Amino acid sequence: MLKVYLYQVNKEDLARHAEEYLRALPAWRTQRYHRMKIESGKQEELAAGLLLRHALLDAADMDLMTVEVTTNEHGKPMFSVTKDQPGGQIHFNISHSGGYVSVAVADCPVGVDVETKSDPDLKVTDRFYSAEEQAAVRGAEDPQKVFRRLWTRKEAYVKCTGTGIYNAVSEIPSLPDVSGEFLLITLKEEPEYTLSVVVKKVENRTLDSLQISLDIVTKFDV
Repeated sequence: MLKVYLYQVNKEDLARHAEEYLRALPAWRTQRYHRMKIESGKQEELAAGLLLRHALLDAADMDLMTVEVTTNEHGKPMFSVTKDQPGGQIHFNISHSGGYVSVAVADCPVGVDVETKSDPDLKVTDRFYSAEEQAAVRGAEDPQKVFRRLWTRKEAYVKCTGTGIYNAVSEIPSLPDVSGEFLLITLKEEPEYTLSVVVKKVENRTLDSLQISLDIVTKFDV
């Protein structure tokens, strides 16, 4: 099971209902909101908490206010409550960029990345991508589309493993759909953003057998 949720920040709605929305979130999420100094960052953090709340209720019938969150040795959070899922654990990951927020919920380790950045002069590509990746970007009909596809896959990969970018960025897998123990999937590519997700393979799972859904969320009910 892999359920992915995407939300585009509605500034007016989040500002109008901020206090009401914050009351629907646990302290570990509201603290992130209050630590942000820039208004756009506060809104993305609030939206991330609300989208996680929505995703857990929809995907696993879990209440964000009552579940216990633990972290691995690298600080990656997961829910300590067990469910009737392979591995007995519900995993989640959050990403936000440029007014877009995404949450992935799965029955196996998962990483998600939504990205709005581009690389018009290809300086990032030349500095951080492998020779094969550079060739893929430069040879593409739409280089920026391919740049974001590869970048989001790299980000989602390190978020799935929970180790952070400890290796050279060029060494982080991005091109194949299957990379060793992981499945790399780009779910949505638009002119404004790209959304990719990476999951760890369990029970010899393949891309064809992985049950994937993408839900575009437009409003929150609290």
